[in-house]
Amino acid sequence: MSEFNVQVVRIGTVEKHPDADTLSMTKILGGYPVIFQTGRYKEGDLAVYVPVDAVVRPNDPRFDFLGDHLRVRAKRLRGVFSMGLLTPAEPGWVEGQNVAAELGITKYLPPWEKDVHGLNEEDPGVFPVYDLEALRHCPNQLAEGEEVVLTEKCHGENARFCIYNGRLYCCSRTKVKKDMPDSQWWRAARKYDLDTALDKYPDFVFYGEVYGYTSGFPYDVKPGDVGLRFFDVYDLVMKTWLHFDVQQQLLEDLGLPSVPVLYRGPWSAGLAHSLASGTSTLGKHIREGVVVRPVEERVMSNGRRCVLKLHGEEFLLRNKLPQRHPP
Repeated sequence: MSEFNVQVVRIGTVEKHPDADTLSMTKILGGYPVIFQTGRYKEGDLAVYVPVDAVVRPNDPRFDFLGDHLRVRAKRLRGVFSMGLLTPAEPGWVEGQNVAAELGITKYLPPWEKDVHGLNEEDPGVFPVYDLEALRHCPNQLAEGEEVVLTEKCHGENARFCIYNGRLYCCSRTKVKKDMPDSQWWRAARKYDLDTALDKYPDFVFYGEVYGYTSGFPYDVKPGDVGLRFFDVYDLVMKTWLHFDVQQQLLEDLGLPSVPVLYRGPWSAGLAHSLASGTSTLGKHIREGVVVRPVEERVMSNGRRCVLKLHGEEFLLRNKLPQRHPP
């Protein structure tokens, strides 16, 4: 799936900010709006694009203006949305080069993806880690009129569940979690009796989002409870992702909830942006975004699976409220 890149890019068309003489704007990699100081870059220049959720190293003079806020965030500057930032490319760097290592930049990982409290167990290494390409990065991979499905993207923790070698595995996006009473993954597994349900389909990995305990995003979950919605299924034996309709029928037969379908029909430019923001269908708060996929499973021109995510602007700009997670 997608990889974390801090990429050397060539600046495209530059426009003046409509409400600030000292600021200019451009779009990076096809769809990421970035605002920068006027005169810093011109069309054709090479620069480094540092994306949202990149973490820069402390005491790097390139990023002194960030102060103690080392995690890059989306912002709205004088009313205009901006994602990530630009920094000058070094001599010898070439367009397309990933310079994350050279700049000491890493991708933000939440604490529960690190085994800082001994909450993880040995990983058998057979459950694919789930990640998505960004629609902004691949704006032309869907054909006009192609039948697609757009589902709501829920804000919680990615989860993987599978009956493998006769037992249930509960995983976060990158870690296999120990069976502990306060683990949100195991709480969800027990609530939906996944040990029994998934036993009918061993060696199938069920991907979902565990949610309901993050401040500001309770969805339809009562205090103290946890929710779960599934969005994909992978066959370990055949090494294939299930067709969307087969996946939905499988979840229905097992009595397991799926993520809300917001739209099914022909694809058109602007469709995802029109649905990425607004109110969640599962709660009275903002929507995180959408995921779009062709009904017919296929790969993109870069060889990666064609399933694309788009975060809503309101979600990216939201107040950073404290989050509640089990220890």
